Amino acid sequence: MSTVQEAPAARSSTAYYADLRAFIAELERRGKLYRFTDPINKDSELVPLLRVQLRGVAEAERRVLLFDDVRGASGSRFDMRVAAGVYGLSEEILHLGIRCGSPAEALEKWHEALEHPIDPVIVDSGPVHEEVHTGDDLLSMGLDEIPAPGEEVGYSQMIRTGTPMITRDPETGIRNVGAYNAFFRDRDRIVAGIAPANHAMMHHWPAAKRRGEDLPVAIVVGCTPNVMLVASTGIPYGIDELAVAGGLAGHPLELVRCKTVPLEVPANAELVIEGLLSTKLLEPRLAFGEYPGHMNVERNQVPVMKVTAITHRKDAIFTPVLVGFPPSDSNVISAFAEAATAYHYLRYKCRLPIEDIYFPEPSPATFGIVRLQKGANRSVWQVLQASAALAFAAKYLVAVDYDIDPRDPEMLIWALTWRVRPESDIVVTRGRRPGLDPSFGPTGSSKGRMDAGGPSNYFRVLIDATMSGAYPPVALPKKEYMERALEIWNRQPGLPTPHLREPWHGYTLGYWSEEDQRLADLIVNGDYKAVGRVAEQMQVSADQVAGH
Repeated sequence: MSTVQEAPAARSSTAYYADLRAFIAELERRGKLYRFTDPINKDSELVPLLRVQLRGVAEAERRVLLFDDVRGASGSRFDMRVAAGVYGLSEEILHLGIRCGSPAEALEKWHEALEHPIDPVIVDSGPVHEEVHTGDDLLSMGLDEIPAPGEEVGYSQMIRTGTPMITRDPETGIRNVGAYNAFFRDRDRIVAGIAPANHAMMHHWPAAKRRGEDLPVAIVVGCTPNVMLVASTGIPYGIDELAVAGGLAGHPLELVRCKTVPLEVPANAELVIEGLLSTKLLEPRLAFGEYPGHMNVERNQVPVMKVTAITHRKDAIFTPVLVGFPPSDSNVISAFAEAATAYHYLRYKCRLPIEDIYFPEPSPATFGIVRLQKGANRSVWQVLQASAALAFAAKYLVAVDYDIDPRDPEMLIWALTWRVRPESDIVVTRGRRPGLDPSFGPTGSSKGRMDAGGPSNYFRVLIDATMSGAYPPVALPKKEYMERALEIWNRQPGLPTPHLREPWHGYTLGYWSEEDQRLADLIVNGDYKAVGRVAEQMQVSADQVAGH
């Protein structure tokens, strides 16, 4: 084994952001923010506007969009603003979120935070409690106060947050922070889209169910970027994500106690939704955009959350986290999280001679490129095997020499063309986890995964990526909404001219019913409660569903 060279220490930085608003101010100072003052319909215009930028503007020119005048489909105005793309609009913005100036510095900073976490501290009060809504006050407005936007307009059957959820094991007291979906269904009802493999569902929810209790939950919206990043990362269970967030900031995260549940949340957050996650009642997810770039249409049954309180800052800022077709916030965040975690373990725990690892935005966790240190070629298969053990969802893993920039597609193609002998340099192995790979069936389909068999039947490197049947719609807004967004965009002074790339709007691919379209149209019209009533009719007992 080659001996790993010590990387240069992460560059010291100025004080971390006091809150999300301080980060937004820094983005504006750097020319990375655009303020929309015109009224914007959050149900049909807001996300298509963001998609115009993502599909039509070069990454270096992307700007976070701050909407000051947010309206609903009915025309009513929200008191809250919306900042779209604030966490993962681009690699540059993600790095700025943890005060880093380069990918190398960001990887090292992540390593240091894992090695040297800083425990959070509890304070008596914070801005997130400037306004508190409980009881009758909560029921009078509830989730209707929050401008969660429609996403893949014309196909999405939900509105949501995709931000950190905080839970605690009722038996051990271990806290977990994960970036899970919270689908709005009524003023005081949410469906928590937590996958069975996530820590909250593996440990906390079953523990509460054994005790015959509901699970307290706090959903954090508008946190600082370090909190969003740790919530999005597969940190080993038992390590406090909020302590790692403190490590990224260089100082303890300040927490305040929730008003109605026994949890603590970041004191400087914009908004917190408190509630109880039922261990008895489940409700299906409905169609939403997922990271492979198609709509997730499998109606998995997930727990229902009863909202008990909403607390927020005055003039709060809502922060949607876009998923769906890349580019998207979620893919940028996930790609960095996967790479940074693998970098930490490969370089510093396994002591392997790597100097960079990169997962391209279109395929987070699925296509990994590892750059070796100079003279480390003899370790290449050791590096690839260790990478496969860590990146268990990776379909493709490529090791490149020190002179190949893994972020440059032309250089990667050049290396694959002229530095590979297929008869000896390409190996197909078993044992990957398919995740939401739609080549096994409609996105999120458990049936497709079961038909394929167990992990020994999932291969890396060589897989037919063509459609083998009907697919859900491409996870972009319908053409008419994108055309409307393009018109609005072109009327704004000072914005760059978009050059839209194909595909720039969604379209159906056979797996989409008239009922699916009816539910999506209700969301466009701002009537998420009608969709909630349909979903409510599909509620089942948790005991009726396998695995609960």
